Amino acid sequence: MMINLIDKDGHLPLVLTLLLLAYLTLMWGNGVVSLTHPDEVFYTQTAKEMLSHHNWLTPMIFDAPHFEKPILFFWLLMASVKLFGNTPFAARFFPALFGMMGVLLTYGLAYRMFRDKVQAFLSAVILCTSFIYLTLSRAVLTDMVFSILVVAALTLFYMAFTATDPRQENLCIIGGFIFSALAVLTKGILGAVFPLGAIVLYSIYRREGFLLRTKATLLGIILFGLIVVPWHLLMIQWYGQQFIQEYWNNVHVRRIVEAEHPTSNTWYFYLGTIVAGVMPWGVFLPQAFYSLWQQLRNRSPEKDPFVFLLMWILFIWAVMQTAQSKLASYIFPVFPAIAIVIGHYLNRVGLQQGNSSKPHGAYRLFSFMGVLLGLAAAGSIVAGEHFLTKNEMPPVYVFAILSAACGLVLFIFARQRRFALCLAANSLVTLIILIFLFLGHGSAEPLVSCREISQVLVRTDHSESTVLCSKFFVRGIRYYTDRKTAVIDINGEGFFSPHPIPFLNTDQKVLDFLSTQNPTYAVVKRSQFKDLTRLTSGRYEVEQMDHIGDKYLLKIEKLNGQAGALHG
Repeated sequence: MMINLIDKDGHLPLVLTLLLLAYLTLMWGNGVVSLTHPDEVFYTQTAKEMLSHHNWLTPMIFDAPHFEKPILFFWLLMASVKLFGNTPFAARFFPALFGMMGVLLTYGLAYRMFRDKVQAFLSAVILCTSFIYLTLSRAVLTDMVFSILVVAALTLFYMAFTATDPRQENLCIIGGFIFSALAVLTKGILGAVFPLGAIVLYSIYRREGFLLRTKATLLGIILFGLIVVPWHLLMIQWYGQQFIQEYWNNVHVRRIVEAEHPTSNTWYFYLGTIVAGVMPWGVFLPQAFYSLWQQLRNRSPEKDPFVFLLMWILFIWAVMQTAQSKLASYIFPVFPAIAIVIGHYLNRVGLQQGNSSKPHGAYRLFSFMGVLLGLAAAGSIVAGEHFLTKNEMPPVYVFAILSAACGLVLFIFARQRRFALCLAANSLVTLIILIFLFLGHGSAEPLVSCREISQVLVRTDHSESTVLCSKFFVRGIRYYTDRKTAVIDINGEGFFSPHPIPFLNTDQKVLDFLSTQNPTYAVVKRSQFKDLTRLTSGRYEVEQMDHIGDKYLLKIEKLNGQAGALHG
């Protein structure tokens, strides 16, 4: 789109290198770990139920419609399951694929802005090796797909600003509206707010009626409506107030005025998210934004790309900061822009080294990163010895050795002022994290997935009875067993979004539920295990059938007048 891959400017080797790096970092090994709870199984179960009901239009969970998100991401999941089967790799395929596309998109945008292949390549590598980008590329969540669609829209609008050919300008405007519409179909109205808000601010800065002066805008708006409106109208027609209440009021409005996770609702949450999310490059953020500020003080048109990047970052941050509900993934669309800002700074540092005998401050930051890696190595050993068994320690030892070695090498390269090698060593940090995750997945899986406990349940109980679950496990148990479920959460609140299953938050509700079937099987946390023991004393026998990770499999059976007993 922005670069001709079979070109005379030498982009192809860099693009192929980025594709290989992105594949290894973002997609390779995506089927190793089973789908985790509570979110990965939520989205995949929705696609699974839509396929089983032969319904490509209405998202479904627990055999009932739900409107937590629009339809596009579920279409992608359904297509992937059809293509690869119902596997973890299939579920994670499109987030990883969009992650790889985002790396190339960042390279293309950075090159369009600065006409510097090294800077564009460095920006893309920074994004690809950032912790949050790695995480969301390997998770079954809407955020990666949504964010890359937003970035594509922003990129096309920026290209329209800088186009010299009216035809290219019109195509870019139309494309920007199309990608914005697809973003809306992925996660809602923010798919339009983010790109259009940022580009309107940039238009005001440029003092141009950019989107008002061309017929392409009208055509773009029409196409936007043709993409977005039909599904929404159809859901209103079919489900009426249920859709409006759940999709609009609960998902869009309620998250603005009510915190889903109150502990995250602070002024500094997103600032910390940006620093931690862009690691191992986060140590360069203060210097990178100081460099950005210096560029903004320049009165020449050369500062325009920096203004665009700043408005992109600040607008999305400001919108999400005003909402009471805050999650790290909500601000994810800013990270490609942040990667370009850091890439520009580090590229300038690299260029300055040949023109100055004085060491640059970036070397102190590389040295600091080396020290952090050494501390991470030591801390991992201490934490592992405290929390893990002897059999679970080998992956920790590997992580500690690799981290310490990388930190030492980074420190030495920084002292020797070998800039390119510092960049390469810093990039390896993410690969070390990946190696640790692959080696340790066997120990981690019982804690993050309901697959193993579900397998035990299926082998133990062949009935169709409803499984009693802790709130955190209910989606996973449903996904892995296809059984009806109910939630036990004494004095707890319901799900932030409606779930059409019994929610038992009082003693009496639990006892009433237990009286409807005998026996009842439960998969619960220790706290709910204690609640069930207390509630059923003298009435039921509670037998611990298995214990995997933090999950207890229980069999609860009526006593027929005998005293209760607790086994396990």
